Amino acid sequence: MEDYIHYLRSLIGHERCLSVGLSAILVDPEGRILLEKRQDNGLYCLPGGSIDYEEEVLDGLKREIREETGISLQKASLFMIQSGKKTTLHYPNGDITNYIDITFIAYLSKSEAVIATHDKESSEVFFCSIDELPSRDKLLSCDIRIIDKYLAKKFEVTID
Repeated sequence: MEDYIHYLRSLIGHERCLSVGLSAILVDPEGRILLEKRQDNGLYCLPGGSIDYEEEVLDGLKREIREETGISLQKASLFMIQSGKKTTLHYPNGDITNYIDITFIAYLSKSEAVIATHDKESSEVFFCSIDELPSRDKLLSCDIRIIDKYLAKKFEVTID
């Protein structure tokens, strides 16, 4: 079932729900990470989204990355899993979603690191050097921990 979240929301409206989120730290050959600026709240975040019903995790990640950036992700490694209160998002339209967020990391080759498009969910998609990251108040709250872990060079998989 494609667009599972839309289907789910048609049944429950804005009520609280649980979903599995997928995101990725995509690193280009220059060491920059891919960010997008969300249309709904104006915050910067890592590319990703929700998995669809019965979709395999890696397929969902590849689909979301392709939809949001045009990048055809070939491989990725597990980086971090987050859950709990810190991964609850309150959307401007009133939706409340608590995510089990599975984050991957992928190092892209020069030919892979070409942004071809972005979907209507983003106003910008770009590679950003570590020195030019947006301030913390302009980042999606659940992505701050992921970016901090990456900046601290803590590459072992963590679950919290």
